Amino acid sequence: MRVLIATIGSAGDVHPFLGVAEELRRRGHEVAMLVNPHFEARVRAVGIDYFPLGTEDDLLRVLHSPRLANQRQSPYLVIEELFNNSIEPSYAAMQDAVKAWKPDAILRHHIFPAARWVGEEHRIPVFTATLAPAMWFNLDEPMILRSHIPAWVQAALSRPMKKIAKYALRWYVDRPVNQARGRLGLPSLRDVLYVESHTGRKVLGLWSKHYRGPMAGDPADSVVCGYCFFDRARGEKDMALEPRLEKFLSKAEERGRPAIVFTLGTTIVHHAREFYEIAVRACRAIDRPCVLLTGKDEPGPASARGAEDVCVVNYAAHSLVMPRCAASVHHAGAGSASQSMRSGKPSVAVPFVNDEFDIAHRMENLGVSAYLPASKLARVESGATRLAAALSEVTTNPAVVNRARELGQLIRVEHGAATAAAAIESSLA
Repeated sequence: MRVLIATIGSAGDVHPFLGVAEELRRRGHEVAMLVNPHFEARVRAVGIDYFPLGTEDDLLRVLHSPRLANQRQSPYLVIEELFNNSIEPSYAAMQDAVKAWKPDAILRHHIFPAARWVGEEHRIPVFTATLAPAMWFNLDEPMILRSHIPAWVQAALSRPMKKIAKYALRWYVDRPVNQARGRLGLPSLRDVLYVESHTGRKVLGLWSKHYRGPMAGDPADSVVCGYCFFDRARGEKDMALEPRLEKFLSKAEERGRPAIVFTLGTTIVHHAREFYEIAVRACRAIDRPCVLLTGKDEPGPASARGAEDVCVVNYAAHSLVMPRCAASVHHAGAGSASQSMRSGKPSVAVPFVNDEFDIAHRMENLGVSAYLPASKLARVESGATRLAAALSEVTTNPAVVNRARELGQLIRVEHGAATAAAAIESSLA
C-alpha cells in the first residue's frame, strides 16, 4: 500500500514518524512524507518520497523566537503557528500531495488537522498519532503544565481545569480554525484540539506502555504502540560517535567516572542562556566529566574551553551517547525523554515549557529521574548547586539507578514502530 505521512513541528515531532516510515517501508509498502523542507535531506536519505510543507524559514522563525522557551508565552505561540497561521497553507500542501501521490492511507500528527480534513474529502483512511499522553486529555489523568504551581494542586484540579480549558480553547483555537475552514468552504468544528487528538481510523499513542499504559477514557480505537525511535539527524545510515567524543567517553569509563550528557533537543537549545555553564559547574562539583550537545558549532561556555573534563559537540545520536554515560540531563521533550529512559540510565529532567512539565513529572513518578524545572536554574551559582545535588542523587541512589536500568530493559524490547505499522495494516485489511 501507499502511506502518506504528514507531520508538522520540530525534529521531536518528525523523528517518530520517520521511525514508522522506515518500518512501513521495510514491510514492503511505499511511503511518502509531507514535512517542512528543513527535514528533506533526512527523509530522502532513508529512501522515502518527500513533499514540502511551508519553507525552512517558517520553521526557523518559530524555533528561534524567544517566546518559544517562555512557559507563559509558548502555548500561545504554538497555537498561533499550528492553528491560526498555518491551516490554509497546510491544507493546500496536503491537497497537492494527495493528488500527486494518491495514497491508500494517511498517517498524521494530531496537531496537523488539515491532513485529516483532506483525507476525509478524498475518502482516504486517516490514522492519527500522538506523541505524549497528556495530549489525549483523559479526564481521569492528572496533567502538569506549569512549574510555578505545585504539582499536587495541578493534579487535584486537573479534571475541572480540563473542562474549563475547553471553553478557553474555543476562543483561542476554534475561532481562527473555523475562520480558515470557512474560507476553504468547510463547515465549522467545535473543540478542535480535542477532536483532532481523538479522531482517526486508529489513534496511535507513540509511547511505551511501561511509561503510560492504556486507560479508561482514552480515545476510541486507540493503541499504545511504544516509542518509535529515529535519531539519525544527519541522515546517515550507519551511526557512529565522533572520534574525539568516543575517546572522551572511553577515558571517563576507564577512570570509573562515566560522564554526564546534557541535551536540550532541537528547540530549547536555541534558548539555553546559562544552561551549559551551569552544567559544567555542577559536574565539577560532583567530580564528573560532561558532554554538552549544543546543537550548533560553538566552543561552549567559557569554562569549557580547553578543559579536559568537558567535551562540546554539535550533535551525537542519543541512542549511542546516553547508554555510555552515568546520567543525562534533558528538557523532557518527548524525544529526548524517551531516549533517556531507553538508555537504562537515570536522568535529571529540566522542563521549560508546555507538556515538558508533564513528561518530567511522569518520569519522576516512575522513579527514574529527578525533576528540576528550568526556573530553578535562573542563576548560575544557585542553579549549579541545585543541579549538582540532583545529579548526585540520581547517580548514587541505588533505587533510582536500578529502576532506570529495569525500565530501559523493558523499553528496549518493545517495537513501537512495528506495532504502529501493524495497526495500520490490520485496520486496512
